[in-house]
Amino acid sequence: MKKRLFQSMSLLSILAIALTTLMQGVFFSGELYDAMKHQLIHEAVCMAEAMDGKDSSYLEKVSQQNLETRITLIDEDGTVLFDSQVENQTQIENHNERPEVVEARENGSGDDVRDSVTVGKKTVYYALLLDDGQVLRVAHPMDNLWQNILNTLPQVFLFAAVLLVLALLLVRWLVQKIVVPINMLDLEQPLDTHMYDELSPLLHRISRQNTQIQNQLKELEERQQEFATLTRNMDEGLVIVNGEGYILSINKRAVEIFGLSDDDYTDRHILVVNRNMELQQMIEEGLQGHQREMVMELDGRSYQIMSNPIYVSGNDVQGLVLLLLDVTEKQQQEQLRREFTANVSHELRTPLTAISGYAEIMAQGLVPAENMKPFAEKIYKEANRMITLIADIIQLSQLDENSGQFTREPVIMGDLLDEVVQRLQPLAQQKSVTLTAYVEPVTVPGVRQVLQEILYNLCENAIKYNREGGSVKASVVQIGQHAVIKIVDNGIGIPLEEQPRVFERFYRVDKSHSRIIGGTGLGLSIVKHGVQLHHGEIELESQPGRGTTVTVYLPVAE
Repeated sequence: MKKRLFQSMSLLSILAIALTTLMQGVFFSGELYDAMKHQLIHEAVCMAEAMDGKDSSYLEKVSQQNLETRITLIDEDGTVLFDSQVENQTQIENHNERPEVVEARENGSGDDVRDSVTVGKKTVYYALLLDDGQVLRVAHPMDNLWQNILNTLPQVFLFAAVLLVLALLLVRWLVQKIVVPINMLDLEQPLDTHMYDELSPLLHRISRQNTQIQNQLKELEERQQEFATLTRNMDEGLVIVNGEGYILSINKRAVEIFGLSDDDYTDRHILVVNRNMELQQMIEEGLQGHQREMVMELDGRSYQIMSNPIYVSGNDVQGLVLLLLDVTEKQQQEQLRREFTANVSHELRTPLTAISGYAEIMAQGLVPAENMKPFAEKIYKEANRMITLIADIIQLSQLDENSGQFTREPVIMGDLLDEVVQRLQPLAQQKSVTLTAYVEPVTVPGVRQVLQEILYNLCENAIKYNREGGSVKASVVQIGQHAVIKIVDNGIGIPLEEQPRVFERFYRVDKSHSRIIGGTGLGLSIVKHGVQLHHGEIELESQPGRGTTVTVYLPVAE
């Protein structure tokens, strides 16, 4: 702006000076012409008075003194009697037709400006009628006038140059005076700046636009903050890339999933995040407009990655959204479900095969009458085992889905443990195991049947997997806001590597020993889900050959 303003004002100044100089030249040339004309009149009058009664010899003397002025004496018939610039007057044509001569004979004097036929120059003429009827004419060539003008041009140009320099300095000063306040304008608070009245509408408009921009920025910041908060607190990983594959946004969860550092990955290529070929192929296909899904293993966990193209306008893909879901538990549950189905099929097939075999032998009459009772007892035993297995599966399913019609009530855990101990005393005596209980009056809000199953299964396992002459100590006490159930035995124990899996369905540490002592393999799974139903926790400590301690924490009633 400053440069354009300076150029415009400089050009305007130059044009003004040029026009002024031109007008001055025109005016000066007119003044010179008038001065020349008056000089001719004065010379003609002086010579006419001096010639009174004299011949042309006087004019010859005058012309010798003034070589620039052409002097001509014309007779009444138009014959040139004397011409100061023509030696042979006889060769000069008749001058009675000259305009200035004609006018002089009519009015006493006359003037004209034209190209001279005799001397071939543009000339100013003045003619004066004498008393004897002759005409005295004086003339000056115009080139003298222009020569005078040219002689004054250096002074004119010098004056114009001085004016131009002064004008440019003035323009520079004015530009600085105009531009500096504008450059010092506070665009944040334009109305607080005292400046030219002409800029007031512009300043008000800037102020309104500032307010509008601030409101828009505030709204954008709020939306960005909301988006950042949502993405930061997501359990899923989120990555947004542009059409060239550069990251526009990546949330904290995605950084953790890809095992990246805490550096800012914005504006970096997606290849920096992970170079898995299948992932890169999915991204390339996504940028071509195809939705894709894949499952990827990262640090021992499974993640489902979904890509969705972003269309801003038309059919051109402007970016891609990658959503990363942790499906490890889901896949584990699917695996557990498949294993559970296989285990249930296997566990049911065993008693059904036994029942079918015994029944077939009995139906074919291959069993003597005295052996019928043992065969019937075996069929009865296998049938009870199958019924127990089905009951455990149903109960476990209800605990899994929390779909059973469980009635919650205050349960005195001490009384419940005493009942369980009394029920298991025959089994303990059979196994030569000492079973004791220590109880405190602790009340737990819960489902009595499920709590009883928890105590029964824990105590039964402690007896079954014990050694002859071993002991089982069961206790219920209150510590803080929890009822602490502890079952301690000094039996065979559980190897350390097997302990994390003992609560899985149908999992048996020693499968051959488990077959001998019976059981469905679902007891500890029922215990685990029953504890979860009551919002409690369960812990297990065991050493092979030294025994096992199971501790259950259940919230007590207020």
